[in-house]
Amino acid sequence: MNPSKFFAIIGLALLSAFAHAAKTGGATGGSDEPAPRIAVYLDCSSSMVPYLDAVEAEVRKQFPDADVFKVPAIKVWVDGTAVRGGVASVLPHKPAPAGPRVSLDTTRLSPTGKAILARYAGNFETGSVGAWIDILRTEKRYDALVIFSDFNDQVLQVRPGKPTVQTYVDDAGQRSLPEAEIKDDRTVAEKAWEDVWVGSFDLANAGKAPALYLFSTRNPASRILQKSADVSGGKFTLIDWLRPDGPPKPAN
Repeated sequence: MNPSKFFAIIGLALLSAFAHAAKTGGATGGSDEPAPRIAVYLDCSSSMVPYLDAVEAEVRKQFPDADVFKVPAIKVWVDGTAVRGGVASVLPHKPAPAGPRVSLDTTRLSPTGKAILARYAGNFETGSVGAWIDILRTEKRYDALVIFSDFNDQVLQVRPGKPTVQTYVDDAGQRSLPEAEIKDDRTVAEKAWEDVWVGSFDLANAGKAPALYLFSTRNPASRILQKSADVSGGKFTLIDWLRPDGPPKPAN
């Protein structure tokens, strides 16, 4: 793997986020204004470990003030109508005894980032990226949210009961299929969280919410994350050619 490839694409990613913030009314980074605030989600699952140091180094280079959250996995769980670990609750931090964990290192976080991590580390540990998005989607102190992942994990929604009933799965292996072909047994109420996410990110076009940028080393993003990025004015970028086992770099 050539680290320079990482640096080039990550730099472009963050510059895109910067440009969006300026366009929608965020700070422009001029002499009298702070640079746009960016929150970065680094998927620190075992499949992403080879990329993390290089990605974080370039994030720090391009935007020294970016808040980088290292969180295990890229899962979205929904229990009934509620996103697991979402903004409606504050959960105690109980990390797993082994395996990847939420990083509690606050030395490079802004006061905003420190406050969010102190309050919601347990939510992120429990709910992965679903919790992170549900909490930060309305965080006006950030101009852009940036996710780096391989998007291997599912969106999984269940209906509580005895037994629980699986009502919806967005699996990485099915994302090339039309949405109409994906089994979806949810009620209108059970789908409402998706409408809330999309509505929140739509406010980014008026500078009232952060935009969402998605960068994947392997799979398409889940449908709800893609919809949220699209409506916010952000975008999805596949960078699978950065993997040592990835395809050749596309021609310009």
